[in-house]
Amino acid sequence: MGHPYQHERIGLATIHGKHLAVAPPFRRLLGAEIVTAPDVDTDSLGTFSGEIARPAPVVETCALKAELAFRTMDVDCAIASEGSYGPIDRLPFHAAGVEIMAFVDRRRGLRIVETLATHRTNWRLLSFKAGDPEVRAAATAIGFPDYGVFVICNSDRSQPIKGLSSLDEIAAAVDREASRSDDGTAILIADMRAHRNPMRMKVLRALAYKLARRLDRLCPKCGTPGFGHIASRRGLPCESCSAPTHWIDFEVDGCSVCGHAEARPRRDGRRTASRLSCTGCRGA
Repeated sequence: MGHPYQHERIGLATIHGKHLAVAPPFRRLLGAEIVTAPDVDTDSLGTFSGEIARPAPVVETCALKAELAFRTMDVDCAIASEGSYGPIDRLPFHAAGVEIMAFVDRRRGLRIVETLATHRTNWRLLSFKAGDPEVRAAATAIGFPDYGVFVICNSDRSQPIKGLSSLDEIAAAVDREASRSDDGTAILIADMRAHRNPMRMKVLRALAYKLARRLDRLCPKCGTPGFGHIASRRGLPCESCSAPTHWIDFEVDGCSVCGHAEARPRRDGRRTASRLSCTGCRGA
């Protein structure tokens, strides 16, 4: 018998071409068809350019986005993703991001959320005054024209300039937005929308494979897709005194529908923790 999602039409809530990343993993691993939901406005739930804020934390917003597909499609399953990028805490010159992907199956009462943290990003935020000769070089360093950029007035971020198609347009937009800013500066920032950011599209594809692999596993008790990691239990014994440490001892896989759960050992096969991680041995 085939997988429960074989030949299933799954609605994808996006206006930024994410089907190019999501469809291949779902087709290859599950035999499912990803269909972009028509007439949805995912920007209403937040924009990377900052003029519209998310209505809720990132995971909840991602689930709300998936629900948009049900409004315009006759499907039982929907999927959506949400990303967040910026500087790493205490490392302001290094950027990173996290991608969230939510899958909702209304027929089975199933909701699966997978995440993927990444350092693979061209995210940059730079400030320039009007006439700065470094603007063109900075846009090129971000990856333009293969990667998009936004230009934003520093004192009025409600009207970001998008769709810039040449270095001359970027320089002119920086001059214009800096001139109307209270502090005389404009922001040049990487466009993180999927269709204007090939590196982010690769991260989304990797996350789609992770989610599809999760859905490929069926609950051994009720047969519902999505049996997978739900918790980690700490307490791996010290290699010296056998006392429990803060290291993970085993993982727990479970089903979000029937509640069945199973413990499994660490993937690396480790049975004991270093004595350096043991509070008793370290203090001896």
